[in-house]
Amino acid sequence: MPYATTKLVQRADKARADGTAPVYVRITANRKSRYKATGVYVEPKHWNPKRQEVRASHDIADTLNAKLRDTLNEAREHALDAPNAQAVQQKLNGAGGSLTGYFQRFIDRLDAEGKLWEWKKYRVTLGKLRECLGTDLAWRDVDRDALTRFERFLREQKNNNPNTIRKELTRTRRVYKEAIREGVIAPSDDPFLLYQKPKAQKVERRKLSPEEIAKLESVGVGEGLTPGTFDEAARDAFVFSYYAAGMRFGDVARLKASEVADGRASYRMLKTGTPVSVPLPPPAVRIAQRYAEGAESRGGYLFPFLEPGDERDGVHLRRRINSKNSQANTALKRVAEKAGVASAGLSFHVSRHSFADYARRQGGDLYAISKALGHSTLQTTEAYLKSFDRDAVDSLANKLWQN
Repeated sequence: MPYATTKLVQRADKARADGTAPVYVRITANRKSRYKATGVYVEPKHWNPKRQEVRASHDIADTLNAKLRDTLNEAREHALDAPNAQAVQQKLNGAGGSLTGYFQRFIDRLDAEGKLWEWKKYRVTLGKLRECLGTDLAWRDVDRDALTRFERFLREQKNNNPNTIRKELTRTRRVYKEAIREGVIAPSDDPFLLYQKPKAQKVERRKLSPEEIAKLESVGVGEGLTPGTFDEAARDAFVFSYYAAGMRFGDVARLKASEVADGRASYRMLKTGTPVSVPLPPPAVRIAQRYAEGAESRGGYLFPFLEPGDERDGVHLRRRINSKNSQANTALKRVAEKAGVASAGLSFHVSRHSFADYARRQGGDLYAISKALGHSTLQTTEAYLKSFDRDAVDSLANKLWQN
């Protein structure tokens, strides 16, 4: 009689949106239970709890039951000499521990390193992975078929577009690469060797022309834009961002009045930590001078988005920035409608697209544009500008054949 008992159980409390529920191996010892995901999901009507197997009414019952028997037999073998249920679970997960356990430790490292944007994204990816394949996954639970199911889950259940699906899979692949690099798993354990991610979808980035920027910039009281309101601040920050080489909202929000001097904005990017110093044209200088008058009451922040103490910790800061960014996006749409500019697809980040496109149209050197945007490689800048290629071709044709 093994010290720990094992049994196959279906967890209806973890049912997915499609109605299927996961089957686990329940390991019990000393009245304490641990669960090991099998990777099998079936509708409750197809599960026979008494016989601990998938009913013959399921299309691939034989295949699923074979997988369940293998997992259960392995658990029973480990239970023969394991001191408790946790030890059986750990043996099932293998020497490298579980995938989900390592994934969580990877996320914790991002947090400790202050990479909070990545920390947030990888948390989302792990949550989706668990929701699809199981809360406690061993490395061997994820193979090519599991990745295919994950891709389908993201597309059908989460309604993610192809580019988002690629990003989720790319993050998962990165975790595998890190585990291989650290010797946690062998290179042959990488399921991505036999799996091909979906192709990227061309991104149509919204950008504004200099004429549209001018319309936004000129909206005043006569058009219904009240001075001192959040709408005005969002508009002014957007225009400032455009002139300041497409500063991201987080950087604009964190910009201190003291960081704008001698016609330059000098700051450190929140996303990458890269130091940046860009010259400002007269319109941006005038905006900065106007807002600098009240900066002291805001803890030195140039624009009225953050308050003293908002940088006390990274998590709070990013939540505050995200909240204000959403409000700014809504405000920009209101201002755009007053200015006679299409508001569909308009967000603060469009200022960055607009600067990049304008710089390229003016014959800007790719290296200089890359440095102005704060990109780490020219390839990143090329990919960023790629969505504007059609306009570049149109512009060339107009120059060639305008006569």
